Amino acid sequence: MPLRSPHDAPLQASSSPAPRRRGPRALVVAAWLAAGCGTVGGVPTDPPDASDASAEAGEIPDAASIDQSSPDAADAPAQPLDGGPDARDASGCTKPADCPSSVCVLATGVCAPAACGDLTKNQDETDIDCGGAVCPACGSFRKCVLASDCQSGVCTGSVCQPPSCTDGVTNGAETGTDCGGGLCAKCADGQPCGDAADCQSDVCVAGVCAKDTCSDGAKNGTDTDVDCGGAACPRCEVGLMCLTDADCVSDSCADRGMGLRCQPPSCADGEQNGAETDVDCGGPSCSPCVRGARCLVGADCVSGGCNFASVCSAGRSCTAHYGGNTCGTGGVGGVGPELWEDCCVSSPVTLPSGATAQVDKYPVTSGRMRAFLTSIGYNVRGFVASARAAGAIPTLPSDPTVPVLAPQWDRYLPTSFGGDSNFGELSGCAERDCLPLGSSSCTCQPGTSFRGIYTAASRHIGGFIFQGNAQSRTGCFVGGPGTHSFRFPNGAQDGPPPEASQEIYDTKAMNCVDYLVGQAFCVWDGGRLATAEEWRAAWGPGPLPWSATDPRVPVAPQDRGLPLGRGDQTYWGCRFPWATDASHPSCALTWDPTQRSIELAAYQFTYEYPKLVASDYIVFLPIPGRTRGRGPSGHSDLVGGMLEMTSDVTFNASPYEARHGWTGGGSWDAGPYDPASSFATMLLNKTSRLGLRCARP
Repeated sequence: MPLRSPHDAPLQASSSPAPRRRGPRALVVAAWLAAGCGTVGGVPTDPPDASDASAEAGEIPDAASIDQSSPDAADAPAQPLDGGPDARDASGCTKPADCPSSVCVLATGVCAPAACGDLTKNQDETDIDCGGAVCPACGSFRKCVLASDCQSGVCTGSVCQPPSCTDGVTNGAETGTDCGGGLCAKCADGQPCGDAADCQSDVCVAGVCAKDTCSDGAKNGTDTDVDCGGAACPRCEVGLMCLTDADCVSDSCADRGMGLRCQPPSCADGEQNGAETDVDCGGPSCSPCVRGARCLVGADCVSGGCNFASVCSAGRSCTAHYGGNTCGTGGVGGVGPELWEDCCVSSPVTLPSGATAQVDKYPVTSGRMRAFLTSIGYNVRGFVASARAAGAIPTLPSDPTVPVLAPQWDRYLPTSFGGDSNFGELSGCAERDCLPLGSSSCTCQPGTSFRGIYTAASRHIGGFIFQGNAQSRTGCFVGGPGTHSFRFPNGAQDGPPPEASQEIYDTKAMNCVDYLVGQAFCVWDGGRLATAEEWRAAWGPGPLPWSATDPRVPVAPQDRGLPLGRGDQTYWGCRFPWATDASHPSCALTWDPTQRSIELAAYQFTYEYPKLVASDYIVFLPIPGRTRGRGPSGHSDLVGGMLEMTSDVTFNASPYEARHGWTGGGSWDAGPYDPASSFATMLLNKTSRLGLRCARP
């Protein structure tokens, strides 16, 4: 109902006023009026005779024809139409007080019936022409008796009150109780409404405020745009309104001149959005991510390696857990809490020239080599050819005109795990079938030479020893006793089957691999084999890598009478990690822990994990980083562990005549440590004490 002002025009008379009784005098007056008689001074002249009362009476004039000039017209008390105790009746009048309705038609001298538009407070009206049971409700500040007498529905102190938003009544422009209509607060769910603007939810269905949803076609609730954004609805698409990044599918909410709007993803917005795998990196459009960032595939990472936990690794070979993320102290195969890290991490070293080089902190694990070979289908020859075509084969540090993998050596590279005997492949035999003709050549015994001997990756990474090997006893045969840390499937290797699980093998340092495959691995992983100079820079200036923090030297077998070779229950209890410097008194063969340490290096059978079962010496190979000895830049296993092949190569077209150097850090099974010493052998040489470490640009 529209608001009424006290100054509004008076209400019109009711179209259906209460019926009034007509007396005989009223009929006479009506007949007289119909005859056209006039008045003098407001008093009728020539009143008709009573006999004329039989004429049919006309209707009483309406309120518009009533003379309201009398000052007493509004205040005259209402009287019955047919008279009353004060002797007033409806037959004639000279003033309003003469009439029961207080309305006298002065022009005719006839009382008019009470009506809701006669400008007189009569009938049961509570104020002039309003209130009561017959007339419309009164506007604000008019008199009242009941709430129903008022347009606002509020009667206080016998006065109609103007509508307000706190009176507990639906009035004024409100659509619901004290709500809606534009002046009051919006209505809660379930309240009446005229349109969506009346509702808190901005949803008006069939005249009732409805609960907001994320499909109601309205911007309501916590929506930042229609049916999106906020706490409850899906995120908004690009171009729609937002308040925070969380409102947007793109995770980017910014004002670019049109207010806060969801922005399209970009590679510089500080958000992970679009197809990015981490903030502003990864995916098909942005730059690759650095180590530690999230990824989905190798192409998302600078290193090319997305690991088992969908995190960019330091190198593409460190994607598996075992052997890829198991380097460091503690945990399985160590002492104390597990403090492992990415096995591909590198640390800078400073060379005598002042130049710096990034050298891997850890020797290459068997698991890393497995990642390489399986990714290329064991076709090392094919990989090298592709890398060469892409310009990805680095040159020798000592001779920038010679690549670290010369094309003349390609025929000696494997093409598959088992190899082939295709026409045109080289022939040869095993070391045990070789009749020596000189220091670097031999002839195969009759019947032992076969075609394609170099095409099998299994011969480059296992117990097989190519002809002309520098050592006749290499320790690469599991039944030797000995071991090769690249685990073959059961039944696929020479000698007894592996005695440890795939996980144990993969964590161990890689051994029994030749230069050609080792160098190909480092190239694939984004670098090359380290040089002896880089290795010595990692060692540092001291007599031992850790000399600056610990003056002790590694425990060696000769220091305590511990025999070399296979152990048993007597020996494993005196080897790390079963024995520590603190537990040495319980070992049958003790040492002085103030002068020597079993925890600094896996040196000459001082490491054993797990316990030896029979003849598989995999237990004696260290897990990189488990011993505590470190160089000045954090490099591990510089003493003991593995001797390491290097990129110090003397070129020859024949890999049997070419030479590559080894480092002088001693090994897990034999040999003294001396950083100044070095060895050189042909490129197909293999031994169980020879491993590798990569350097990176």
